[in-house]
Amino acid sequence: MARHTEEIDDPTPLAGARIDVAARIGWLLRTSRVSAGVPLREFAARSGGGLSAATLSRVETTGRRSGSVVDAYERALGLPHGHLRAPVDVLCRTFAYAPADADPYVPDPSLTGFTAAVDAVQSPDPSAQDWLRFAEYHVLTPFGMPAHTIRPLVVRLADEVGRAAGLAYQLRYEALSKLRCSPYADVVGAAIRDAVEQPGMQRPADLLSAITELPTTDLVAWCGELLSHESWHIARAGCLGIQNMRSVGGLRRADWQPLVPVYAAACDAAAGDPLRQPILSATLAGCPPEFRTAVRDRLTEELVEPRRAAAWTRTRRNHHYTYAAALAAEIAERTDAQAGEAMLARLLFEVLYDFRATHVTTSSFLLVASPFADHVRELICRSALAGPDEITRHGAAFAFANLMIPFDTADPAPWLASEDQVLRGAGLSICGFAGVPLERELLCTLVRREDQVGYEAMFAAGMSQQPELAQLAADRTLPDGVRAAAAWWRTAGGRIIR
Repeated sequence: MARHTEEIDDPTPLAGARIDVAARIGWLLRTSRVSAGVPLREFAARSGGGLSAATLSRVETTGRRSGSVVDAYERALGLPHGHLRAPVDVLCRTFAYAPADADPYVPDPSLTGFTAAVDAVQSPDPSAQDWLRFAEYHVLTPFGMPAHTIRPLVVRLADEVGRAAGLAYQLRYEALSKLRCSPYADVVGAAIRDAVEQPGMQRPADLLSAITELPTTDLVAWCGELLSHESWHIARAGCLGIQNMRSVGGLRRADWQPLVPVYAAACDAAAGDPLRQPILSATLAGCPPEFRTAVRDRLTEELVEPRRAAAWTRTRRNHHYTYAAALAAEIAERTDAQAGEAMLARLLFEVLYDFRATHVTTSSFLLVASPFADHVRELICRSALAGPDEITRHGAAFAFANLMIPFDTADPAPWLASEDQVLRGAGLSICGFAGVPLERELLCTLVRREDQVGYEAMFAAGMSQQPELAQLAADRTLPDGVRAAAAWWRTAGGRIIR
């Protein structure tokens, strides 16, 4: 692959313990500017004269983390508030070794600004930017609401996170996480626990990710309890919470030891379960060596190996990396963005093949915020249906849950024609993100299946708020879990794209 003289890449090993966080920040800034066709000198002028072209070049090349500078990029490029800053902050919170913010963004510290931010989220239809500004005022300025007053708003924000797509999701997630990592931590924690424990709860993963942005020993115990939850998608969310706490850091090795017998018991109980075993295996693979050994020593059932790439090298001999690089080259050719191609290949590889949820999620955040988002969505769809092997096709199918890029239209037919249940579920997930209702007969047939396909069919119905939800919630011939899921979606509401 040809290299541009100003190529920004992450040279760390694909399976290494660390990634180059700074390089990823620099890549997002540079590709956003270059794709907009703005030279450094013109960009410096647009930024108000406070930043020289030389300074901006160094920021991009070194990946210097500065919330104020990233905000300047958003304003100069006409991007929504938080469009670039939210994925950068999520990335840096996820990895304990990430650089500190040298110059954090702070909103106008005035009572007028604070009042406007509060009024905006109390309106009938707050936007993602409204929620982010609300969180920023409470975390970054002297202003703030009392705990009992802010709680209903936090509950509303937590409810909206799981139903949002694209930037609407990213900024809401960032707002909730900011509040979790602030003096409002307990308010957020209580709201998330209550939300996850609601009967029929359908969207727990993002809430578990947000609450574990601030790890505690109590959270380790709670995530352990969730591993044996009767709902497989809540058990899966418990795994994701464990992965996030492992990456974020802050706990001692001893804090993880009480989880060993609980984790081993969950693995044994999940033997042969395709909805639980793979995520338990992938989560264990990302835990510290001593924890992995202690769990495996207790197992009485064989644990499946996690889904992995063919190899972890950036060479032609690794056909999975070669495939990701080919996708990146195609996107670069379409967008005339060869300078960002190397990092784009790395991020696509992680989204498709990495078994570590923290790598997949943060790479997804960067791709959604990048100028390549729509092309990524298109090629991921193609890869799911026509990828070279099952690992690739399944990786692409699973990617939709992390990318959450909204679709304008969707047709489930080619997906439902597949014999592969993972692909069938992905097609239904796409319908959900597009807000496309399913045919009544198809919906009523699929939701009876208490598996991935049934779950995604209910997701599609819930996101589009199909009128059949009322019938499903009252149909006593359906399993209790299906009826509870339909009732939950009726209460929660449909998709949010703003």
